[in-house]
Amino acid sequence: MKPKIFIARGISSKELLDSVFDRYNIKDRTLKYGEYGKPYLASGDLFFNLSHCGDMVVCAVCNREVGVDIQRIDYRKNVINKVCSQEEAAEIRTPEDFTKMWVLKESFAKCDGRGLSYGLKNINTKNLKDSEVFQIGDFLVATCYNTR
Repeated sequence: MKPKIFIARGISSKELLDSVFDRYNIKDRTLKYGEYGKPYLASGDLFFNLSHCGDMVVCAVCNREVGVDIQRIDYRKNVINKVCSQEEAAEIRTPEDFTKMWVLKESFAKCDGRGLSYGLKNINTKNLKDSEVFQIGDFLVATCYNTR
C-alpha cells in the first residue's frame, strides 16, 4: 500500500505520532531503534516515519518501511554540488526543483534507515520508483516506501 500521510501545524512530532497511533488503535507503543537511530514499533504492527520543518510536522505510515521529509521551498546553490550528481544539478532551475530533489533524497535515506549517513549524493532521484512528492502551501513533502 502507498503511505498514508498526516500533516499538522503547531504540534510536536510526538503529539502527531500519538494521534496516528490512536487512529490505528496501536496499544503497545514501545519503540526500538535501528542501527542508525530510526525508530520503529517493537510490535511491528505499523511502519512510520516523521519529519518537521518550522511549525509543520508530517508523519507517514505504511505496511512496509517508509521515509518522509518536509521542507519549505528553498534554493541552496551552495549545497547542490555536495548532494547532487552532475546530471541532477543540471536539472535544477528553480527553488521547487531544488526542494523536490532534496525531499526525495531525504525520504529515501530515511526509508532505508541510514539517514544522512547514506550520503545524499549517492541517491539518484531518477531511480526512486515508489516515491511521491506533493506541495502543501510553501512546503514540499516527499515519501519513499521501497528501497529495493
